[in-house]
Amino acid sequence: MKLITISSALVLFAICFSCNRSPSIHSPAKQPETPKPLQDDSKEVSILSKRTPDDLLGSIYSDLVEKNADLKALEDQRKHFNEGREDSLQAFNNYDSKSNNYYRSAFETLDRIKDTVIKQRLRALLVNSQKKYADKISKYTSLINKMHNEDTSTSNYYLTLQLAATLPVIEDYQDKHLADGKSVEAIASESGNLNTQTKKLAGKYEAKATLKK
Repeated sequence: MKLITISSALVLFAICFSCNRSPSIHSPAKQPETPKPLQDDSKEVSILSKRTPDDLLGSIYSDLVEKNADLKALEDQRKHFNEGREDSLQAFNNYDSKSNNYYRSAFETLDRIKDTVIKQRLRALLVNSQKKYADKISKYTSLINKMHNEDTSTSNYYLTLQLAATLPVIEDYQDKHLADGKSVEAIASESGNLNTQTKKLAGKYEAKATLKK
């Protein structure tokens, strides 16, 4: 009885082991999924981003953003910056606009003064005041000008990033999804035959038409 019990246990252990063991190392590896914009289902491309369906580079980049933490973090940073930029500058822009509007009106008013001595004296006052104001805000105008210059640089590097990130994707697609060339070769052969036959018949009937004349 004890021998039977041990035998049963061994059989049960063998069954459990066979059920739980790891898959064979020779099991076929899972193929990487084709990026959505490069799949044949065009619906995937259209819902991927707000870009036009023909903007395949932009669609591939958007697909990469969904899968890459670094790119996603950059896009979040860009969104935060673009959404907050106008609000952050609004107070200063309003302040600066009022001062500039005042000086513009002041010089227009000055032009209506006929007395040249008074006009010259007042002009000097206005020019001096305008210079003091420019010095007062120079720190902020310098920062804004720097930001405008950085906008151009950022845009250049962002376009560079999109190109550099998407180029390997399309090249990988080209390597792995080259269509069977047999159908191309077949239709090309048929094209040649059609051309030859058309040329032959055209010459035949052209000759007949010429003889009738």
